[in-house]
Amino acid sequence: MMPGEYEFSTGASEVMEILNGEMDVLLPNQKEWQVFKIDQSFEVPANASFKLKLKVPVDYCCSYGNT
Repeated sequence: MMPGEYEFSTGASEVMEILNGEMDVLLPNQKEWQVFKIDQSFEVPANASFKLKLKVPVDYCCSYGNT
């Protein structure tokens, strides 16, 4: 994913694992941004939205329906 600001909505739960780079994430119902780096992951519940800020290109793996 290229640098920029994004907002995504989920239909199913998702786990995103960072493979390269880092991303600032605003998870659902949170007020504070969190930074996730290589080999870290985060979970987003189904039927929610979350925001990302990327300063560098990021490679990630997203798994759906894990919860």
